[in-house]
Amino acid sequence: MEENKRSVVMPSLMYGIYLGIVLIVFNLIMYLLDVDRASGLMRVSYLIMATGLFLAMISVRDKYLDGFASYGKAFGTGFWTGLFAAVFGALFTYIDVLYIDPGMIDEILVKAEESMLAANPNMSDEQLDQALSMTEMFTSPLMITVWAFIENVVSATILSLIIAIFAKRENQSAT
Repeated sequence: MEENKRSVVMPSLMYGIYLGIVLIVFNLIMYLLDVDRASGLMRVSYLIMATGLFLAMISVRDKYLDGFASYGKAFGTGFWTGLFAAVFGALFTYIDVLYIDPGMIDEILVKAEESMLAANPNMSDEQLDQALSMTEMFTSPLMITVWAFIENVVSATILSLIIAIFAKRENQSAT
């Protein structure tokens, strides 16, 4: 019963900061190595996120919940850890788009134009300009930050739902 009364939010904050820092370092390394953001190598970030969430869940379970965690507590730990990491990552994304890699938006627009022309080579200049202006609305630094935040929260939530199955440990003596 005692385990159900303890909140996992505050312990998850520190793990979220740690996870956010690791993901930021990974992204910086990929940027310095000039790895394309669409590269399959960028999927390693999901493995990093899953590992960080699992470590957060078992650490909170063992340090703050007396070695026991229901599925809900394990999931909650992962969710909050992922949310805090996403906030931290969103702040970095905004800085990244504005100062570290300001050419990112131009690169996205060039790739969008190439893919539009490849999909529809008979597209008129007017249609292309209209499609690119729509694309520009969704590639402002603020919108890229918002989409990165949403993607990270959704990814962390899905991963937490799965990982909590393995991180939970029910207290059999309490029944």
